[in-house]
Amino acid sequence: MKSRIATYLIALSMFMAGTAFATNPVNQKTEASKAVVSVLKEELKFPEFAKEDNSECCVLVRLIINNDGTFKVDCANSTSPDLKKHVTQAIEQIDKKDLARFAGQTFSYKINFKLI
Repeated sequence: MKSRIATYLIALSMFMAGTAFATNPVNQKTEASKAVVSVLKEELKFPEFAKEDNSECCVLVRLIINNDGTFKVDCANSTSPDLKKHVTQAIEQIDKKDLARFAGQTFSYKINFKLI
């Protein structure tokens, strides 16, 4: 009976320790994702050439935060090559020093460009 209780307590403590350590990285990724989204919303504008052509499109982007707070576009996908090139160049020109603490993390986003 004592061994069953000991086994149960060991399993419970392992579960609790695993849960406690697993929550830390998830919160950091969520915080980093929110920070990146706010920067992208602030920095990315609807391009003039797309307004003139009355074109709407979306761009799927996977980006990595560099050590100096800049972004590196790992891959991008869009039906419009011009919009894909514009978004890639605009993202790689963003330089936010406060994002350097999230260096090395990878994020994927869908950026919609719609005419209103």
